[in-house]
Amino acid sequence: MRRVSPEERVHVKKVHALVAAAVAAVLVLTLDAQATAHAVGADGSSFEPSSAATSAATSAAPVTPVSRKDGKGDGKGKGAYHLPSGAFFNNPRGGWDVRLKIERQVVRAIDHTKKGSTIRIALYSFDRIPVAKRLIAARNRGVHVQLLLNDHQDTRAMKMLRARLGTNVKKKDFIYKCHSGCRTDNRKRLLHTKFYTFTKTGRTKDALLFGSANLTMNAARHQWNDLFFTSGNAELFDQYVALFNDMKKDYEKMQRPLPTFCGIPRNGSTCDDAVDFGTTVTFPRLLGPKNDPIVAILNRVQCITTTASGERVRTKLAVNMHTIRGRRGDYLADAYRRKFAEGCQARFSFGLVGFHTKGHLGAKTPRGRMPLRSTSFDYHPDQQVKNPDGKLDLTLDYYSHEKYLVIQGNYAGDPHANVVFTGSSNWGALGAVNDEILVAVQGKKIARQYMANFDFMWRPGNSRNAYTTSYTNFRVPVVRMGADGEKVVTYRTERRKQVTVDPALVYRPAGPFWEDD
Repeated sequence: MRRVSPEERVHVKKVHALVAAAVAAVLVLTLDAQATAHAVGADGSSFEPSSAATSAATSAAPVTPVSRKDGKGDGKGKGAYHLPSGAFFNNPRGGWDVRLKIERQVVRAIDHTKKGSTIRIALYSFDRIPVAKRLIAARNRGVHVQLLLNDHQDTRAMKMLRARLGTNVKKKDFIYKCHSGCRTDNRKRLLHTKFYTFTKTGRTKDALLFGSANLTMNAARHQWNDLFFTSGNAELFDQYVALFNDMKKDYEKMQRPLPTFCGIPRNGSTCDDAVDFGTTVTFPRLLGPKNDPIVAILNRVQCITTTASGERVRTKLAVNMHTIRGRRGDYLADAYRRKFAEGCQARFSFGLVGFHTKGHLGAKTPRGRMPLRSTSFDYHPDQQVKNPDGKLDLTLDYYSHEKYLVIQGNYAGDPHANVVFTGSSNWGALGAVNDEILVAVQGKKIARQYMANFDFMWRPGNSRNAYTTSYTNFRVPVVRMGADGEKVVTYRTERRKQVTVDPALVYRPAGPFWEDD
């Protein structure tokens, strides 16, 4: 059977009202037409468990697992390059080798892409001149290079690429800035998604990268990020190319949500994020508590499982979220906190939290308060100009930019499930109406890798307790009966403990290179 090329997957007019429905049909037909093709294993990986991290100030996040194909080699003969599989994490508090850990893996993939192959990149921000030079070099050796970016900046790196690639999205090479997002309306929306595709790099075909990382100095110097590497799933790869090709049409009106895709579903018809590797939910879409994919995910979690021997086992949950705020942040905080109340071993860390949302996260439950930490550090709150670089991120020195949820335990009826949800979407209103992706990856090694990163971020120095305990004097009435039988009211002072989420942790985004969401 002839494999349909990525360029043939989507043919939609610029502003036609039925565009999104057509794209949806293409994606569905893709699944049916290729039902006999291969699919990757459930865990989508071939790497070893990650090792523990060392000192927060001097070491990287947990060491990225090394796959059977460890990515080493120059592409010639023995030791030829293979794209590594699994997640990579950077650490802005370490040396430049760990700050740029993600970027350098992306560059290696670019450098090993050969003539005739195509690189596609969709990102919110891009300012890395070294990466721009590598992309230009790739184009000069015959690689096709395509970039879609948000329109909030026009950096020197972008100008360099524009001079070499042009901006015509109908050609095989271009760099293009979507106006207020690509598949969104024009009301100050964003292209906020982050994914990369390589038709072939080294000896690896159908390479796909997704996560929280932009190609910026800000991402390396101030942020903790993740980027997941996978390859070999031709159907999933083609669906991402179809998404990219639809995004480059830069619609003026918000498009209908695309169907959830995952390559070839295990059951042959619909994707199940519990078992189908790479299950992807795309945004924009209009959401509320009844149809939010995060709520649906949490509703599939069973917090306590009783084994045959009578042991009660708690499901482990961990969220590392850059931003949680607004009405959506409130109801997602409530949904997650309920899992803690139901008995899950649930923890939550955030970079930015809304003023009202922090109350939802920190509200007391019958089990007490959910463990809650902040990854935001501002070492110069009074004089912003004292930030280390003087130019980037004038509000915080360090903060997590990751957006992932780890589940280890009972999910979708499987008491031994290991699932990670990562991507670009924050738990806020903009996380639903921007161009975003939410991706499920399954496997014990993958979940352990992300949980190791979460534990690393949970350490003092990389995060801090989000609760503040204070003591306040209260005037308490004391009622007694007088000698004449009448009630006598007197007052005494009683000192009581109050626990709140530190109001100082509610930061407002600012600075020329701040990630808007």
